[in-house]
Amino acid sequence: MFQRVTIVGLLLLSHLIPGVSWAVTPAGMQADIEARYKITTLDALGFLHESGTVLVVRKEGLRADRPGAFNRATVIRDREVAEVGGSKISLGGNLDGRLKVGDPLQLYGIRVDDRFVELNLSTVKTFVVAGSRAPTRLQAIIRFQYDQGLAAITGRQVMGDIDAWFGTENALRAAKVVQQGQTTEEVIAILGEPEKKVLLGAKAVFVYSDMKLVFRDGRLVDME
Repeated sequence: MFQRVTIVGLLLLSHLIPGVSWAVTPAGMQADIEARYKITTLDALGFLHESGTVLVVRKEGLRADRPGAFNRATVIRDREVAEVGGSKISLGGNLDGRLKVGDPLQLYGIRVDDRFVELNLSTVKTFVVAGSRAPTRLQAIIRFQYDQGLAAITGRQVMGDIDAWFGTENALRAAKVVQQGQTTEEVIAILGEPEKKVLLGAKAVFVYSDMKLVFRDGRLVDME
């Protein structure tokens, strides 16, 4: 009797506690992702209707290409790139479609199957590609593959896999707030290495592209 009550209680908790699930269904996973990320929508003529969440690339290895049927998905397994996507058609010039850390992408669609979660993304920037008369946004199809099926994992794992590759523009902007009193190490962790360091005894100046930060005795005291 006690064992039966315990099992029933755990099942109830799995529904009451956010982020805890025993299995993932495609419909449930689709709803969870859409609740977290807003999808960019187009009007009937194909023009931008409402801008959605901007995702920012966290890791190297992804590729974008011209939109179309020949653009294959980049497949990620266990948070590593298993198959590089794109097409064999040259973009022209020096373009190779490789996405860099920090590149912003708009989310245009989500597709969930029994064994994968797929994000349809587009570059915010436009590029002049061979065969196109106007600057074009490149498309990146990113597929998170689960060979054992979604039913064998949790929704939290899927969200964690997406987080490993993409941050959101708003979250990254909020994380880049520096305050007086922070150490040089804390500032570098937020903004990255400065373009130049000027060391003047107890005083140090970190030069970034858009600002200068002044430290005294290892602590941030001023911003220019």
